[in-house]
Amino acid sequence: MRYLTKSRFSRALECPAKLTYLDNRAYANANDANEFLKALAEGGHQVGALAKCLFPDGIEVDAIGHDAQVEQTMQLLEQDEIVLFEAAFRVGKLFIRVDLLRKSRNVIDLFEVKAKGFDPADPGFIGASGGFLAGMKPYLYDVAFQRHVLRQVFPDHRVNSHLVMPDTSRTCKEAGLAQRLRIVKAGGRVRIEVDPSLHDGTVAREVLAIVPVDSLLDRLVAEPLQMGGYTAAFDEGIEMLARQLDVEGWAPRLGAHCKSCEFHANAAAQANGMRDGRLECLASRDKVRAHMAKAGKETIFDLYNFRRIDALVDEGKLLLLDLEQEDVKFKPLEGEISASHRQWLQAEESNQALDGAFLCEQSLDDAFASLTYPLHFIDFETSRPALPFHAGRRPYEQLLFQFSHHQLEADGRLAHLHQHLADADAGWPNVESIRALKHAVGGDDGSVLHWWDHERTVLREVRGQIAASRAGELDNREELLAFIDSLIGPDGKSGRLFDLGRLVHRTTFLPGTRGSSSLKKVLPAMLASVDLLRDRYTRPDYGSDDWIPSLNFKDQTWIRYDDQGRVIDPYKLLGERTEDPDLQGLEGQEEKDTAVADGGAAMVAYGLLQNHMLGEAERDRLRLQLLRYCELDTLAMVMAWQGLLQYRQQHAFPHGLNATNLDMSQ
Repeated sequence: MRYLTKSRFSRALECPAKLTYLDNRAYANANDANEFLKALAEGGHQVGALAKCLFPDGIEVDAIGHDAQVEQTMQLLEQDEIVLFEAAFRVGKLFIRVDLLRKSRNVIDLFEVKAKGFDPADPGFIGASGGFLAGMKPYLYDVAFQRHVLRQVFPDHRVNSHLVMPDTSRTCKEAGLAQRLRIVKAGGRVRIEVDPSLHDGTVAREVLAIVPVDSLLDRLVAEPLQMGGYTAAFDEGIEMLARQLDVEGWAPRLGAHCKSCEFHANAAAQANGMRDGRLECLASRDKVRAHMAKAGKETIFDLYNFRRIDALVDEGKLLLLDLEQEDVKFKPLEGEISASHRQWLQAEESNQALDGAFLCEQSLDDAFASLTYPLHFIDFETSRPALPFHAGRRPYEQLLFQFSHHQLEADGRLAHLHQHLADADAGWPNVESIRALKHAVGGDDGSVLHWWDHERTVLREVRGQIAASRAGELDNREELLAFIDSLIGPDGKSGRLFDLGRLVHRTTFLPGTRGSSSLKKVLPAMLASVDLLRDRYTRPDYGSDDWIPSLNFKDQTWIRYDDQGRVIDPYKLLGERTEDPDLQGLEGQEEKDTAVADGGAAMVAYGLLQNHMLGEAERDRLRLQLLRYCELDTLAMVMAWQGLLQYRQQHAFPHGLNATNLDMSQ
């Protein structure tokens, strides 16, 4: 018998139909990363282990199986004063494990631990309009569900509810906090080895916030429970979910929530025989269109940044080929691609009415003319660890530990000139990373190209960190601040930085990208359609000193083809970052799994280096792969730039633009 647990309740809030697919291994599940990868990416296991240190005398409920866990819990709770870890409770088909539970006579304190940053000055529960904010609402529902069960188990007790989260306003005075909570693989599971120096709870009290939430829960449970198209009162909704579990599946109700459904099988999953839950939900509404979607026709859930999915569902418009211009409120803008225009271009592509790339030509020309050579292409790798690696830092504080730099001259010469990867044992990396970046791009006034907001955001945050340092604490402090200002501008908007990703997004639509301007979508689309770009990188000369010098490659061929004649993703040519079988597929998980994607494969790798979880040979391999992957990131930007120039040339370059940069045969 399946129980309605915390995790199943959370999925059901997104859509009750997910309960049909959740525990069935026949269905593709994009969030099904292995536990070890998630532990590295999220830090949740480490935060949970540190939270237990708040109660040094706590007892772990470690029995095997639901019945034994409940029995052990109830026996221990015969004591008047006790703290339990992972206490188990069951009421009918409801079953919960409570992270931390404290009993003091007739008072039960529930503590739910979350790897989510909390700032007391800006708690993030209630928005400006007075409603619950989406970022915290799932956590509150999690606690509300547990409180619901505990009140039934202990009707004569007062139940107090709390969230325990890393406090982003607090500084950790000690070094190596995260490293002292060592992630260990144990029989396919994850456990945390806690250093004895943490057992007394001093450090835990220093960096963790305990937040009472009962008043918020009272308000939350008074609102209707929204469950993927279904609505019920809170208690009634829980009863409905428990009653139908393992009895009959919920009839799908298509809507906006389907857009982010994790039970959608991509081409690789379908080739491996995995079933597509979202497609089966679509078939329950329209079998013909579900069949067409399986054959490759895009659905309305694939529309870029579209907010009116529910209205289209009500009208029975499920595929992009069903759409008319008024369905997306089509409103073109002068000189850039509006959101509705991008959506309509997707529909035209689905209808095979789009002839190649769509460009806003004058805007591209203006952007090209605004740039100063040499062009510097940079990419940062960063981390926001839930618990600090270094003394004097806060939870979730920005770490800049790596960058790559390609330089393109006005005459077309290209080189991978600089790279930086912080030594894992050298302390806080941000200042040395900025010094290395200054050495790389600080010698001229050339434009510094990046892709989307990440690099600008990181530089702003690192600037704030350096500015907050005490006078005399950092050498060349003012010089470093001036350098960052030259990149981001004194107003945070101007300066040498140029967002190539935003330029593409404003001016260019490429078939095959599903409306996205992500570099990992744009680059394959360009490689598939720009002959000169493919020809240029088919040659085995990347990394040759007399052609394109590289710091990590020698005579590399980037364009290779599979058995069907398709260009192989260049990233797949690099192999895995580590040989550890539990870390295989990091790149694929970064694309499809929310937990790993938010952390990033490089962030996971940096955590491995910090935690000394690998032998020396594996550490050396991992460092080399980090450098190779980051170099490919900036090379991919160069390729995208060259592809963009070639697209523009095909639409007739204006007189006076320096066409030398387009000559990829030299």
